[in-house]
Amino acid sequence: MRRGPISTGTATIFAVVIAAVMMTAVAAVLLPPGETAGITVPGRSSASPVEAVAGYNGTSVIWIAADAVNLTECRVYLTDPEGVLHNVDAAVLRNTTPADGRAAYIFYLPVDGRSGYWITDEPDLVFTTAHHPGVRPFSPGGDWRVVVYDRLLRKNRVDRVVPISGPSSPA
Repeated sequence: MRRGPISTGTATIFAVVIAAVMMTAVAAVLLPPGETAGITVPGRSSASPVEAVAGYNGTSVIWIAADAVNLTECRVYLTDPEGVLHNVDAAVLRNTTPADGRAAYIFYLPVDGRSGYWITDEPDLVFTTAHHPGVRPFSPGGDWRVVVYDRLLRKNRVDRVVPISGPSSPA
């Protein structure tokens, strides 16, 4: 019995089925046990490990929970409301991995040749003027995206959007 070529519709169905089977097999091999495949969208959550808090003189700084970041293994990035990506440099550090309820803080303090965005676990850098004239407001106001990327695990430890109000007075 002689058969003709298959229709385009039949070929499409077979291609979709084969692709689904292959994707399932690849995901089963590549994902660590207990993790699921999916797209994660940065969000806001009451249980978020990241939030805006008032620093020196009421200026907003970003607080990151202690268990969310190892400051030697992670890179921290900020994306401002206009979509501009900013590197975050390490400032004074007491511990590379804050623990025992300690936190890391991201603040803005422009310094020549640097991005002006810094991360520290030293509260005096964000709540006092003991080491500098005071942190500056994040500008522009709006939703800032905070990404903490773990280079060893090759994944984001934190990916959150944090609303920050604009500066109340010129810096």
